[in-house]
Amino acid sequence: MGVTSFPHHVCLSVSIEDMSSVGEARRTACAMAKEQGLDETQTGNVAIAVTEACSNIVQHATHGELLLRPWSGSCGEGIEFLALDKGPGMANVATCLRDGYSTGGSRGVGLGAIARLSYDLDVFSAPDKGTVLRMVIGQQSQVKQSDNALDWGVVCVAKSGEAVCGDAWNIRPYQDINTVLVLDGLGHGLPAYEASIEAMRHFVALGEIKPAETLAFLDKNMRITRGAVAAIATIDLRDNKLCFAGVGNITASLLSASTRIAGLVSHNGTLGHSAPTFREHSHPWPSQGVLILHSDGLKSSWDLSSYPGLSQKKPSVIAGVLYRDFANRRDDAVVMVGKAHQSPICWGEINP
Repeated sequence: MGVTSFPHHVCLSVSIEDMSSVGEARRTACAMAKEQGLDETQTGNVAIAVTEACSNIVQHATHGELLLRPWSGSCGEGIEFLALDKGPGMANVATCLRDGYSTGGSRGVGLGAIARLSYDLDVFSAPDKGTVLRMVIGQQSQVKQSDNALDWGVVCVAKSGEAVCGDAWNIRPYQDINTVLVLDGLGHGLPAYEASIEAMRHFVALGEIKPAETLAFLDKNMRITRGAVAAIATIDLRDNKLCFAGVGNITASLLSASTRIAGLVSHNGTLGHSAPTFREHSHPWPSQGVLILHSDGLKSSWDLSSYPGLSQKKPSVIAGVLYRDFANRRDDAVVMVGKAHQSPICWGEINP
């Protein structure tokens, strides 16, 4: 089974330790930009923004991580970047994002250049909480998003040293209903990857059927693979209803803002091998609802209320914070966050 150089569901990870790793991050980002069809100007914007974001990590946090993946969302297409660090953080994000503001003695382009070059930008930062900066560079869409749509943010990273990732995810939109799948192929490496890819292949081909029925279909068609654990959620914002079914140890939590109001129940078993009778559970979708699903590549001890203001950020930023602080780094990891649609944020709209 072939592996594309930049699979859309997996983030590439570049460790940022010094200025040489900044160069590696820039070269990796530009290669992805060219493969995704970004023009020369957009690729140049990628180079500037990645250099600035990673240089700030080196100067202010000493080390961190850049995650990047091809991006296709409601607001356009391009590349999504997450710059993660556990440095001192920013007391006033809006000031730091002014064009030309720079505290690190750089060329003066500062974080404001990232804001100007990105068509969708969001930042979570606070003193002693580090920084997660998310930017998308590419072609912005003019298509209006439905009022009943959800935005999804995902971090999916392979175990260090592995060429492929056994964790995976997918989204199947249908009118105003979103059905999402989070998978963890057993083990890691190529057999785990093949199991997850097989499940995703069948998932995207299905019509609009219920989560329990979807799991049963995947179980039947995964007998030739190593197997996987999985969770499926369907969210209908017209009726404010969430339906969920899971098998194995995918953690799934429903929150209202930063308060966890329900742990969604999965049942023991493995798709393709020892799956149980699949059961479906329904929950009201709450005001300021946030859905978080993740594999056991993340510890489940997180508490969103420990990060004031984080629940108001874009889903990718929430996913980035949880990955940064709770990934165990010894396994593949995926974390997926869904919440009500937010319009793209331009740099002038960032609040402290």
